[in-house]
Amino acid sequence: MVDEVIEARDYVAQLISKGWFRHAVGERGIKYIVTLLRFIDLNYRECSVNLDIDFLVNLLDDYYNTESRIRYFIRELMRIQGGYDTIARQLISAYPVLPPDIREFLDNIAKSLPSDAAPSALVEQAINELMRELEGFREKLVSVINIAKSKCPKAYSQTS
Repeated sequence: MVDEVIEARDYVAQLISKGWFRHAVGERGIKYIVTLLRFIDLNYRECSVNLDIDFLVNLLDDYYNTESRIRYFIRELMRIQGGYDTIARQLISAYPVLPPDIREFLDNIAKSLPSDAAPSALVEQAINELMRELEGFREKLVSVINIAKSKCPKAYSQTS
């Protein structure tokens, strides 16, 4: 069935380019046909994806729960390990054996700090940067949900 829909879509798209077809159907008819072709492109092409709004809202709820656990874990880790200064000293001594991507991450943070900044500032800034990355992900997810809600306002019934 999907192959037939795609075949029909392609055939109608070819007809639209013909002057006689445009004349027979009229500009209003062409407008509606183009709308239907866009719908087919969005829903039946091999790379299209349909997501349920409830799924997206649940995904956002899962995100909030995960973000909360990460923040709590980091606070507790800092408390148990003796605070930012202790962690900073351990991190600095372990720096040579850290994976390259983590060293690069820390280097970028260190460059953004004043030269006389305390070592604990590196850890605080690293945590803040990671939290900003999480918040950026949340903003993208909320954006996707808002787009879905705007396209299907009647389908969205959950408040969050």
